[in-house]
Amino acid sequence: QVALLGLDILGAFVDRLSGRFKSYIGTVLLPLIDRMGDAKDQVREQAQNLILKLMDKAAPPMYIWERLAVGFKHKNYRSREGVCLCLTATLNIYGAQSLTLSKLVPDLCVAFGDSNSQVRDAAILAIVEAYRHVGEKVRLDLTKRGIPPGR
Repeated sequence: QVALLGLDILGAFVDRLSGRFKSYIGTVLLPLIDRMGDAKDQVREQAQNLILKLMDKAAPPMYIWERLAVGFKHKNYRSREGVCLCLTATLNIYGAQSLTLSKLVPDLCVAFGDSNSQVRDAAILAIVEAYRHVGEKVRLDLTKRGIPPGR
């Protein structure tokens, strides 16, 4: 309950400050990554929605992703899964042109080999979404990273 109210308050700040909230993004993103690893589905979902709101109102998607990419290496598997799902949502909302996918593909390749099956599935979902938006460039990038073509 406390986490949800805190996320609501942050969302209100983002709505109110819009672009002026950009200077606080670095402070807010790491706790949001932690919240994406919360035990409650509602908190994880709200944290992801707040990240997407930051992309919409405070800063461009790639600016957020440059700081959010550390979540691929988070100690909590739910946070790693949440970051992959957030990438899928970002691609669906903003498309691939708003992101530099070549910077994010190496992290997704690492997530392919994650010890948790949910993280692996979310990474595959994200790369499929990237492929849907970009096409063969993603396949070539994966081949360069040593991912077998069949996979």
